[in-house]
Amino acid sequence: MIFLHVSMAVPEAELSPLALANTMADPLRMPLFFLISGLFATKIFRFSFLELFTRRLWFFLVPYLVWVPVETYLKNREYLLVHQAPMPPAMDYLKALVFGVNMAWFLYALVLFNIALWLTRKLPVPWAIAASLVPVVALPLHLEFHMIGKAVLYLPIFFLGAFLRPMITRFSGRVFTPLCLAGTMSAYLAGLALFIAWAHIVGSTQMSIPWPLPGATTVGVPEIELLVRLSTHVLMLPAGITIAVLLSKISVVSQSLQFIGRNTLPVYLGHPIALTLVYHFTQFRLQVPVTAEAGHWIASTNFWMTAAVAISFLGGLALWALARVPVLGWTIAPPPIHGLWARRQEPSVSGSALVRR
Repeated sequence: MIFLHVSMAVPEAELSPLALANTMADPLRMPLFFLISGLFATKIFRFSFLELFTRRLWFFLVPYLVWVPVETYLKNREYLLVHQAPMPPAMDYLKALVFGVNMAWFLYALVLFNIALWLTRKLPVPWAIAASLVPVVALPLHLEFHMIGKAVLYLPIFFLGAFLRPMITRFSGRVFTPLCLAGTMSAYLAGLALFIAWAHIVGSTQMSIPWPLPGATTVGVPEIELLVRLSTHVLMLPAGITIAVLLSKISVVSQSLQFIGRNTLPVYLGHPIALTLVYHFTQFRLQVPVTAEAGHWIASTNFWMTAAVAISFLGGLALWALARVPVLGWTIAPPPIHGLWARRQEPSVSGSALVRR
């Protein structure tokens, strides 16, 4: 994600090998994130809704509600300085929060996805996975409502992680057997072929097909592409799992990735803020014409890409440190509240016991 945002921020970075590598990883990056999130969400199957909120949703909502307005405000300040775009009214900040149109959309998605998983927890597995495709019904509205597209792409994968956890666990223990490798490679190549075929179709023709459900009479390229991307993601997931298992067996790499994995949230929240404050504001003041063919290092795309990556990780490190500051750290790692709720119930239980006696 950092490399993606760096390649979008630095001029001509989209032509770099880093951007190419990131494009190749795109079918695996967010799908693996939501697959793993689903794997770790199975404990909510035994929760009441109150426990779902206090033991899980609470830890997503607090950093989302605190840090999204901060990041959005700073980004709007950047647009004001660089593009002379007026600062938006307060209602726009509220809309960004309510509809998940912001850099922390994944936290918003995790809240919705966990609620959906809890609601379907008692369904047979095939029915539950089928239920994860319900957002497709609203496909024509995805350009108006940002999270519909995200739900089409990632809710089924989140459900696969949760409901097929035993199967995924068994597969991860056998990924290097000939049969699994053959199946993984075949699925990956099928996904790649679908991706290439779709790119060719989009580049050579205008597409529109009838839509049998409410919301539109036809759907076009943006809507169909979401379904193509979902199919590509599912086909390539076994390869992603195989790569993850391989990396876990390389000690130095595994330990580094585990550390980053344990601190994903500070990195996700901190890097866009750092890019705005340090990279974009600095670029605005310096007015350096950055190009890949620059004759001096200060104007080189490679230099600023390296600097932006370092700035991004420092932003994550800053929030990681902030999470360890008393009280302030609660904005990133809020204190558990389930125990507080349980203690509030104790007096009434004790009182009832005394009455019975």
